[in-house]
Amino acid sequence: MRNNELLWFRLFNASGFGLKSIHYMFDILKNKDQTVEDLFAFDEKEFSSLFPEIGQGKFSKASFGSLHQTEDNARLHTSFEHLEAERVKIVGLDDEKYPKDVLRLMNGDSPIALFCRGNLRLLNNKGVSIVGARDVDNFVVMLTKEIAKSLAHGGYNVTSGYAKGVDTSAHIGALEAEGTTTMILSFGVNHISIKRELKDLDWEKNGLFVTQFAPYEKFTGQNAMARNKLVCAMSKAVVVMQSGPERNGEGKMSGTFDAGKTALGMNIPVFVLSPKIVSQARGNYDLIRLGGIEFENGNQIIEYLEKLGKEDTVHSANGSQQIDDTKPKQPSHSVSQLSFF
Repeated sequence: MRNNELLWFRLFNASGFGLKSIHYMFDILKNKDQTVEDLFAFDEKEFSSLFPEIGQGKFSKASFGSLHQTEDNARLHTSFEHLEAERVKIVGLDDEKYPKDVLRLMNGDSPIALFCRGNLRLLNNKGVSIVGARDVDNFVVMLTKEIAKSLAHGGYNVTSGYAKGVDTSAHIGALEAEGTTTMILSFGVNHISIKRELKDLDWEKNGLFVTQFAPYEKFTGQNAMARNKLVCAMSKAVVVMQSGPERNGEGKMSGTFDAGKTALGMNIPVFVLSPKIVSQARGNYDLIRLGGIEFENGNQIIEYLEKLGKEDTVHSANGSQQIDDTKPKQPSHSVSQLSFF
């Protein structure tokens, strides 16, 4: 298995190859029931015959030669050995552990490989993301933890982006409830630092770090926006706690708003904390206007997701279209009918 991981690491680092060219090859290999091991076993003639577009047009920078230059790259192998020592697993597109929902929702934009540290079983667990601003007051921190605990008790894997504020509170709440959590990073695994609040919790058994970025990559705003797509695709729903406007007065885009809008574009239910409850949440108003489901308590989310799961089961049994393909609708019950948590 580690050989398969090494091959994906070589492909990930092959000069001239990128997301589109690798997906092009992967789609052909998949149709022929072949894997990355077959890719590296082809001779040049077989390679050119199977992938005629490589080396041409939009894939002109990719080549058979550059693919195999990685074989004797000592620096690359040293980097891979470091990942092994840090217990980082590499899950490539053809790995059965690769999240099915990511392949379905992101399709040709699915990350080439995921670098993972922790409980790999969480990659395909039913997840709910909790997202929000970095700078929030103690009330929002408390409320985020309580909602995360409710979701954990309901059997959901709590997903977030490992930033300070709402993200970290969501991870803590899930672990404090002895549930599970996935931390999706906007930087490479070499820069993982275990937050002080998590060190006394069982994050290694019940948590998973995931990143689509090269091990050495540092945080950038562009990476954060790309990470949001993965956060959404790994979630059955997205919960927005507190969001600024899509762009502030300086034109800077809100990462939280982007995550909510991205989820809506993927037809993933988006729960937005009522602006009546949280201050400085202009983005909450706007996301509700765009189709987000306003909520005032954690029970509403659980009830809606349970209903969604039952409808999924009925549709699957009848061979009908999945509810995932429809836009989320507002629950028929009012928020006043439910307790706060």
